[in-house]
Parts: sequence; structure tokens; C-alpha cells
Amino acid sequence: MTTTQTWTPFEASIPEILAQYPEPLMALARGEVPAFVLRQHYNPAHCRALMRRFYERSLLYDPHEVGDGQARRVDIGTSFGHHRSDREKFHAHSAETLALFETLFDGYDDPVRTMYDALAQLAPDKEVKTAREPDGRLYGPAIFRVYHRETGHGPHYDSVAKRTKAFEYQISRFKHQFAGVLCFQNSTKEGGTGEPYLYNCPFRPALTEHLGRENFAAYVAREGIERVQVQLEPGDLYFFFSENIHEVPSVVGDQPRAVLAIFFAMSPDDDEIYVWS
Repeated sequence: MTTTQTWTPFEASIPEILAQYPEPLMALARGEVPAFVLRQHYNPAHCRALMRRFYERSLLYDPHEVGDGQARRVDIGTSFGHHRSDREKFHAHSAETLALFETLFDGYDDPVRTMYDALAQLAPDKEVKTAREPDGRLYGPAIFRVYHRETGHGPHYDSVAKRTKAFEYQISRFKHQFAGVLCFQNSTKEGGTGEPYLYNCPFRPALTEHLGRENFAAYVAREGIERVQVQLEPGDLYFFFSENIHEVPSVVGDQPRAVLAIFFAMSPDDDEIYVWS
């Protein structure tokens, strides 16, 4: 018996997305669709050139070969989750990222601006801006995440208001949180490694005990929860509701997977969308 996958990413141009889903972000939040995928939205040749630049400027390296040699993700940018515990250090790091990004993409299309512009087109009634505090200090606008072998993410969800509970920061004021990912480089795709899975399963407290990788797989099978794997090529961009459970299988092989990622949050009755990393 063949089952039909009904919960599938919607791949289209932005005008086509808006024609089918007049409120794309709310469609994601309501679970009507797992993701919106914009194929080749950024020039893949610029992806390759910028990856070379990152290595030339020593922004990228293989963590297996430096320091303690442990597998870990390499970031270019400011991770709110990593730095938020010290507000002064977080804002100082964000300022460094903003300064770096002012010139890092010189000679190529700005991939951060590309993502912000796409988001603004999907939410024409909102003002998309880098997240900021009342005193004007900005957050990191986006982050390059580079996953070397043995690195990935187990099943989890992302929400500053519901998971991190960082209520001292302005981004906690919004009702819904999302993410955007622009693929820059794939791993060697042995067994589909590094390609994200999205589950038709918004987080609720009762799920906490099931979020271990093996426990969650059993829970998904038992409950018949749909999942989709979003397969991307360099230059492909997608947006999804980060409060749904999602995971990234660990990378296998020597070629790391590199993406440019943003979080963003909105409320239906708020005129702003705040974006950060």
C-alpha cells in the first residue's frame, strides 16, 4: 500500500507563494506547509567564491585539526544562544559581526541582504529589521554555520520565548519564531547527511521526555507524525517555523556543510519582524 505525503515543502517563486498563501508566515505557523523553498535564489557561483574567501581569511578551519581536535560547528557570526548569558559580550560580539559583514561580501551579491529582501517580500505588511534593544544596540544579523563531520543537531525546537525564555531581550516579545537557511555548500551527502528534517509537530511540554534522538524516532513512528527532508543545493533558500521539531543528521565525510542562517520572529498584530542569529 502506498501512502501519499500530504505535508510537503512548497517550492515556487515569491509571487507564486503569495498567490497560493497570502499570509505565508502564518501558513507556516499553522502547519499548513512545512517550508517555503526558493530554488537558486542566490548565485551558487558566489557561494563557492565566498567559501574560498572564508578559508583565505582564516574564518573557516577544520576543528578536527586544531585545538583539542573535537568535532564542533564553526560559526562566522554571532550566536545569540551562545552569547546571550552576558549581555555586554553579546552586544560587543554582534558589533564585530556587523563590522565584518560590511566588507566580507565585497564583489559579490550580499547574501544577508538577499535573505532579508526575500523575507520582506513574503511579509509585505511588515517592516523587516535586524533585532535591536531599546537603546539601539543591534543583534548579529545572520550567521554562517559550518558543520564538519560528526556534527549536526538532534531533534529540537527553537523559540526565545518558549524554550530559551530570555525575557530580558526584546525578541521575546513576539508570538511566533521562524528560521531561514541559505545553502552555501553541501556535505558529500553520504546517506543524506546534513540535510534537515522537519516534523509536523509543534513543541508542547509533554514532548520534552521524547526529544532524545532514539526516543523521538520511536515517538514519531508510534504517533504517525509526518516528516520531510529538505534537500538543498548551493543557492537554495528556505523558510520554516522553528517551533516545529526539526533535526540535522550528523555530517559524514570530509566536506563540511555550510549554510547562512537567520532566526526571525513576528506577531500578527505587530508591524515589525525582528531578525537575528
